Amino acid sequence: MADERRYYGLDALRGDMMMLGIVLHSAQMYLAAPPPTIPFPFDRNSSLVFDLLFHFIHQFRMPTFFVLAGFFAALLVEKRGLWETWKNRAARVAAPLALACLTILPVTLLLFFDMALDVLYGVRGWLPDPKLLARMDRDIAAKGHVTGLLPAFHLWFLVYLLYFYLLLPVCGWLAQGLRRHGPAAAKLLGAPALMIALGLYAALTLWPYRGGQVLEGFIFFRPHQPSLAYYGSFFVFGYLVRAFPAFFEVATRHVWRYALVAAVLFPLAVYASHLEYAAGKAPPAALHLAAVLANGLCTWALIYFFIGCALRYFDTPANWILYASQASYWVFLVHMPIVMIAAWWLLPYDLPALLKFTIVVAVTATLCFASYHFLVQRTWMSVLLNGKRFNLPWAWR
Repeated sequence: MADERRYYGLDALRGDMMMLGIVLHSAQMYLAAPPPTIPFPFDRNSSLVFDLLFHFIHQFRMPTFFVLAGFFAALLVEKRGLWETWKNRAARVAAPLALACLTILPVTLLLFFDMALDVLYGVRGWLPDPKLLARMDRDIAAKGHVTGLLPAFHLWFLVYLLYFYLLLPVCGWLAQGLRRHGPAAAKLLGAPALMIALGLYAALTLWPYRGGQVLEGFIFFRPHQPSLAYYGSFFVFGYLVRAFPAFFEVATRHVWRYALVAAVLFPLAVYASHLEYAAGKAPPAALHLAAVLANGLCTWALIYFFIGCALRYFDTPANWILYASQASYWVFLVHMPIVMIAAWWLLPYDLPALLKFTIVVAVTATLCFASYHFLVQRTWMSVLLNGKRFNLPWAWR
């Protein structure tokens, strides 16, 4: 039977994970010690605070989102069936992606080139010089980064969602197998120590990545198999736990224990990754093993923590939860070019990184939410993104 319950806490968490993109990508502009796997322009005003903030958010944000995406996909299949789910996802994911590729992506690409040329060569202008772009491409390739592919930038997660929705028949088959072992499966998924097993599996999928961090290969339209395997595992797990509430119960009951575990593992993960990067392109196997284990276990501890917090403290029909769940899709789609232009505008000024970061976040959040509130929620764009029009009051009312 279809589950008609509204999961307010998980809905809010899903929206928050998307909106954290504003903070993550703003922090990325001011990294003081960026990993060698990121070929991205950075402001000369920087702070290690933003390195920690960036790595912390990146540790859990998209894995948590894909767990929730799998869970809500299972609910949709229960309610509408497989074919109707595919039709719904085509309308809500494929169509917005296609439209964004024609509008948001070109603007983001242009602003990325503008800022990169400004940072690398001190050339400031709206229309990039083709010769400088060719030079930048050679310089990036010389550092071992992938070039010549069209980046999807922040839209990559929509591309991956479309791949994962093709797995729904496989997910359904696996879920049926688990249901045949109902009590045993419930006991397994309700075991607090399951986090360790999941973390070890995540570590296995992190093995292809330098530093045990997924910071390369996945932002292009071309499928990247290690990233598909890594993020796909979270989506499949989210689908499977739909039928077993014991997972959510243990996350809710032991939320602060998982917070303590994550508080221990996160600095270890950051330090292990740093040591591996410092060791060059051929680090000792033991060092790489430490990095993938620390990052895999930390990611799952944080997933348990945030899901537990969402269900324990925010599973209520509050105005801000409804607003966040409806506005988050639009906010995520349009935030990247605003972050880029705000950071590029501030680039010539010698100001503290914290001040620049605050301005970028404030400007981006204001424009994103104001545009949703006044220009999107009552229009055809809301129908495209969320299935219907809304007339929501401001979230704090």
